[in-house]
Parts: sequence; structure tokens; C-alpha cells
Amino acid sequence: MTDTGSPYAFDPSSVIASRSLRTADGGGVTVRLCAPQRMPDAPGDWYCAFRIEGLGAEKPDGYALGIDAVQALLLATVRIGDRLALTAQPLTFLGGSELRFPRTTEHGTELIL
Repeated sequence: MTDTGSPYAFDPSSVIASRSLRTADGGGVTVRLCAPQRMPDAPGDWYCAFRIEGLGAEKPDGYALGIDAVQALLLATVRIGDRLALTAQPLTFLGGSELRFPRTTEHGTELIL
């Protein structure tokens, strides 16, 4: 499902990275991240769209805004990490429980490598 009405919609042709995760029952979850793009309504700023497929979410797409391409990209990875942390299903990456996405904590943003 794509929010085609949004100026920040996920565009499959601009995917620059993806990660495959697994659910406890062996199902697949795929995270896809698009290249940062200039915001159409604020050309000095940037956005970075993403999609999380396989969780059964009603709205699998999201985006983050930034003052430059790097910030938009980094904040999109944090938004992905936050969404994955809220899922009711346990997920794994390469057999481990740490999904390797930064996420927001009570102390700010945290990345476990």
C-alpha cells in the first residue's frame, strides 16, 4: 500500500538499501529505504521515505524530514527502529534479537552495533 497522495510517498524506484528480518514464526519482514530527496514544498529541506513490509501494518510507509540529505537519512533509520521496537511480534536479524537500527530512548537516540 502506498500513500500516493503524499508528496513524500515511498517510491520503489529510489530504494537505496534494504534489510531482511524474521518473525518468530519464520515469516519475512523487509525494510526498504529510499534515497533522500528535496522536499517539493520546501526545497531547502529534505525527506527520506521508507517502507516496512511483512508486519501486516495498515500503513507500512513512512518518512523523516531533515535540514539536509544526511539528517533525513539518519532520522528515517531512527523512525524505522522506533516502529520495529513497537511491534508486538519478536523480530530477529541474522538470528539475533538486535535489529541494528537506531531508536529513541529516554536518553535520546541509541544505536547498538
